[in-house]
Amino acid sequence: MIKSNKILTAEIIDRIEESASFSVLGKAKELERSGEKIFHLEIGEPDFTPPEESINSLIESLKRGETHYTAAQGIPELRREIVKYEKRFRHIDITPEQVVITPGAKPMILFTLLSAVNPGEKVLYPDPGYLSYKSLINFVGAVPVPYKLKKDKNFEIDLDDLRARVDNKTTCIIINSPSNPTGMVHSKEELKEILAIAKENNMLIISDEVYSRIYFDGQKHLSITNLTEDRSNIILIDAFSKTYAMTGFRLGYGILPVELVGAVVKLIQNSFSCVPEFIQHAGVTALSQGEMFISSMVKAFEERRDKVYAILSQIDGLKVFKPAAAFYFFPELQINIESREYAEYVLNNYKIALLPGEAFGTYGRGHIRISFANSLENLLEAATRIGDSIDKLKKEKGIKT
Repeated sequence: MIKSNKILTAEIIDRIEESASFSVLGKAKELERSGEKIFHLEIGEPDFTPPEESINSLIESLKRGETHYTAAQGIPELRREIVKYEKRFRHIDITPEQVVITPGAKPMILFTLLSAVNPGEKVLYPDPGYLSYKSLINFVGAVPVPYKLKKDKNFEIDLDDLRARVDNKTTCIIINSPSNPTGMVHSKEELKEILAIAKENNMLIISDEVYSRIYFDGQKHLSITNLTEDRSNIILIDAFSKTYAMTGFRLGYGILPVELVGAVVKLIQNSFSCVPEFIQHAGVTALSQGEMFISSMVKAFEERRDKVYAILSQIDGLKVFKPAAAFYFFPELQINIESREYAEYVLNNYKIALLPGEAFGTYGRGHIRISFANSLENLLEAATRIGDSIDKLKKEKGIKT
């Protein structure tokens, strides 16, 4: 609206928060423009070039003139390839009719909430958890209800806390395994309990599994969809950004109960219309030819994790959890400083960009998120600088008691 000759933003904009990662990235870029070298540990983006085969497929698609509108739900070739991939990887049977293609995972989360959750209904989400969950729940007019992940139990779900937060207005729960920001993985027992709670209370489950291919120490992904024959209340979300380092392609998908497909497609038709066809062809190739790429990338991530952990775990004043998956550390500061203040301090004084834990929820306070999606050389230097910063602050501010 315009008031007193001034344009005012709509009230709905106040429901969403600025992305902490892109906010810190912006500040870091400002420092870089002034000539500073910044160690980027803030952004959740693999630092690898996407599979060459996928890049070539995109180029070939452009040359074929596949540059026009296509079906809002996604091209049949990609939806069929996802059916084959899900059978091969998650060992689940789905149909192309259940698959909807979106520009990344976030639109699928938003459109699922818009399609299935009414204003005033409650949606459970993990805390600490991915920072967009709360914003998107608020945006659709629903009520965000955080459930606790216990740091003293490797960020397991506090099931007693979770059950206590469910009431007759709770219609949906979001789960994220492997987790951003913690790198933890839900156990079979936790996932079974989620299924039971959802069934008892007629709740939808949104399972965000975008880190499903980045596991360490020989572990394999366990999806909640593997633990039940009845998946009629489960929305599975995955994307190409983390698995194939295709963040800039903006390509993701949802596997939906058939009842929701039409509603989500209607939202696509009235927003971005469709994902470009040439991008989708790159996705087809990634799924069919990308296994060696994944193996190589995960091997590099595991080496980084181990070598950086060896440094961070020796820092007096920092409690470090070794992640089982994804590419983040989520250590706890044991000095007398808030994590947001520390993040600003270490950026300005040690040129390291990382994220404060409170950006991920109440139970993230006192933590910082460190992405190891950077070169090993940069990571080792940054880890050493973090140690130096903790040593300095420990003398100035003391250890938490």
